[in-house]
Amino acid sequence: MKWVAGFTSKFLFILFLFVLFFSYAMFQGGFVSWFLFYSFLPVLLYMAGLLLYPISNWEVKRTLDKYVTKAGEQVHVQVSLTRRYAFPIYYCIIEETIPLSLQRKDTHHQKYQAMHDRDALRKNRLVKLVSFPWFRKEIQFDYTLDQLPRGEHSFRQIRIKTGDLFGFIKKEHVYEVTSKMLVYPNEPEMVVRERVSSYEEGSTTSYNVNVKHTNVVTGVREYMPGDRFSWIDWKTTAKKNAVMTKEFEQEKSSSILVMLHSGHHDNFNPVAYEASIEITASLIESIKKHSSRMAFLSLGQERVFFPFQQSPGKLDMIKTHLAKVQAVPSVPFSKQVVNESRNIPEGVVIMLVVSHFDENLELVIEQLKQKCKKIVVFYVHPKAQEIGEERAWLQKLNVSGVVINELTEEQLVQQKIEVST
Repeated sequence: MKWVAGFTSKFLFILFLFVLFFSYAMFQGGFVSWFLFYSFLPVLLYMAGLLLYPISNWEVKRTLDKYVTKAGEQVHVQVSLTRRYAFPIYYCIIEETIPLSLQRKDTHHQKYQAMHDRDALRKNRLVKLVSFPWFRKEIQFDYTLDQLPRGEHSFRQIRIKTGDLFGFIKKEHVYEVTSKMLVYPNEPEMVVRERVSSYEEGSTTSYNVNVKHTNVVTGVREYMPGDRFSWIDWKTTAKKNAVMTKEFEQEKSSSILVMLHSGHHDNFNPVAYEASIEITASLIESIKKHSSRMAFLSLGQERVFFPFQQSPGKLDMIKTHLAKVQAVPSVPFSKQVVNESRNIPEGVVIMLVVSHFDENLELVIEQLKQKCKKIVVFYVHPKAQEIGEERAWLQKLNVSGVVINELTEEQLVQQKIEVST
């Protein structure tokens, strides 16, 4: 209805101009009046043709040179438009609708230099091109998006605007062109000072989680890259017609539960939140390199859990979750941990990655100590945010045996991040 009203009003305006100039020429007479009428006649005919010319049947495409990349990198985008008819168009404005998730930036570890600034990651992006195609059927333009932020970004619309030379007739159409891009978080190099594991038998302490005991077989599983040839269970392989390997008893401490606070909270800092995501990605990569049994739990608006069972695509699924997760207001993290505590098996090592700390969380960690072998906390925060009460809670946990890693801008801007476990 709105389109019909707009079309009718513009058509009546063109008709009014035609009648006006024709009436002036008829009643005034003479060379000047008729010259004025014939001079404006092509303009009026062009305006009428432009009004009838459809811009909603163009073929619009968007192509990205890569659809999967890492934070801080850049992507080249090409937008192409193909028209069916070579109707002369004086100008054409092509506007890309940039998703809200891309109105941010990532400058690798340099972003942590302004960790105290909550708006440090904001970046207004506007992509617009003015073209003068005239009779050309194809229009193309390229642009580059740099300093890409982590996340799943969905491009949905491209807006086309055109009109006549005098601005009397203006046309606009929005094309639904969907493209998705996944940007993974960076994984800063992490140096682990200590790697503690206690064997099942005896009281000897070992600092190598890479050792796998091969004297007690606990089961069989599908073959995974890196398994030794001697671990293959040939009988089970023949029965199932698939390569199966023996599963052996492992060290207690190789069972590690990485827990991430992925929700929104009071005093939320976007830069610290991104740092917690990157630290988690690096931590998981470090644990998997040493063949430890690991589970991952993300607590925010949604509960996302990846169990201890090994599977070929587990690491990729965790990384995909870390790429997509966004901070959304949710139940306080301490309450979520309390609800999860009954499901946590005894004797595991818990690694908590948080960007917010309060007294409730300190009390929950004290309770978890009773059933967990060890708790390691990675607390990411701006140095200026530290307060006296917070310092007291952290010191209390440290004295009781909880390993505390405070990661501020001083550590995060380094090429290598040193942590303790």
